[in-house]
Amino acid sequence: MKKILFWWLILVFTFSCTKYEDGPLLTFRSKTKRLCKTWKYEAIIYTEQGITVTTNLPKIEMTFEKEGVYKENSGYFGEWKFKGDVGLEIVKSKNGDSTQIVNWEITRLSNKELWLRKDKVDHHFVVK
Repeated sequence: MKKILFWWLILVFTFSCTKYEDGPLLTFRSKTKRLCKTWKYEAIIYTEQGITVTTNLPKIEMTFEKEGVYKENSGYFGEWKFKGDVGLEIVKSKNGDSTQIVNWEITRLSNKELWLRKDKVDHHFVVK
């Protein structure tokens, strides 16, 4: 009986620990370690319309560094930080022009996938 209770608690704990809507369910890497890479577009999903775009995607590559530095191959640079459990804030500018603040909801953050949501549109990225 104790073994059943033990495994039941482990199962409940494992499936209730995920912060992100689409997982991962269990990870031993910190969210900073999982995020700090260069990411490229894999898909854009317009959830309300049920449309998935996988061709002619933006050529933007986003790089997140551990020190909070953010870079894009389009010339934008700035800073990033986590906001709460599932928020990601990017403050960026290009050539000293006006600063943009972009707030995303993280729906998946694994070692190879980053899924971000903004204005009911999902942006899926993979490691470059």
